[in-house]
Amino acid sequence: MIDSYGFNRTTIYKWFDQALRSRAGVAALGATVGTGRPRVLTPKQEQQRLRWVDGRDARQYGLDFGRWTRAVVADLIERTFGLRPSVTSVGALLARLGLSPQKPLQRAYQRDAQAIERWQHEHYPRIAAQARHDGAEILFWNESGFRADAGQGKTHDRVGGRLWGVRG
Repeated sequence: MIDSYGFNRTTIYKWFDQALRSRAGVAALGATVGTGRPRVLTPKQEQQRLRWVDGRDARQYGLDFGRWTRAVVADLIERTFGLRPSVTSVGALLARLGLSPQKPLQRAYQRDAQAIERWQHEHYPRIAAQARHDGAEILFWNESGFRADAGQGKTHDRVGGRLWGVRG
């Protein structure tokens, strides 16, 4: 009969043994929820991590690299609390906090909106007029397929949120 439930024949003997040894009897065979490994950080510490990462550049915390990778967050947790979580558990923590790995927008964080406006309305029209006069063609580096700011990797940010590279 145990075969009809898809269990091995010896499984029922383990169940009998467990029920007989326990004071709870057959109730000892009830389903239990697996708890998994305990969390390294308290909920308060987890929320502090969210405030670190959400909308901020890792360089603001003295780190050399501006992206929030799981390894960078693990290092910061270790420096702050003396606890070393695994990279996998940091990924789970970031997901619980509503952060996901995302590719940052390719926009310089030090860009100057006024300088861009000046270039578009003052400098470029003069250059374009000179090029027309000389019969020249204007090419832009970004149209050539080369990148001066090739960003490698991803960073963590709120799901559907704006990345740190375009804020403020």
